[in-house]
Amino acid sequence: VAIAMKGSPAIDGKVDEVWEKADSVSVHRPVEDLTTLSKDQMATAQVKFLWDEQHLYALWVVKDSHLSVDHNDDWEQDSVELFLDRNLKRTVFYQYDDAQYRMNYEGQASGQGEGFVWDDLQGASAKTSTGYVVEMSILIPGGVLESGLQMGIEMQVNDNRGGQGRESVTKWNHIEDDS
Repeated sequence: VAIAMKGSPAIDGKVDEVWEKADSVSVHRPVEDLTTLSKDQMATAQVKFLWDEQHLYALWVVKDSHLSVDHNDDWEQDSVELFLDRNLKRTVFYQYDDAQYRMNYEGQASGQGEGFVWDDLQGASAKTSTGYVVEMSILIPGGVLESGLQMGIEMQVNDNRGGQGRESVTKWNHIEDDS
């Protein structure tokens, strides 16, 4: 379970003080079919969540020693992905409420799914001495968010070390390539 605390950060690629009250979860479990690196070489992340009446916010602090966007496919670049199932139906296909939100270390956003709307995703990124930081703001349509709301979620870090594409994929929970 990942728990979001109430708060509204500035989406600027900087870790605001409001993030201090949120607990982090670790994205470090390799997807074996998509990983050719050792565990100490793979990109991993600590992720925190906040929410307000209309948005879910995610802060990713990614540890990655080799940053690269040297691939035409977004998912093959150094990037983070948030899979969101807003109605928690856990279907094996994308429904109207399901979306995949992606942002690379340079701040380029992409995504897919029945519930993905370009204008719903805002984000910023910044390089750090150990990798990069990504902040995401996702507009949750259809009402006002409130305490106790549950949604399905998965997190993923794609690691491209400058080769032919990603050389590792780490996830938070489900370590198959079918999020």
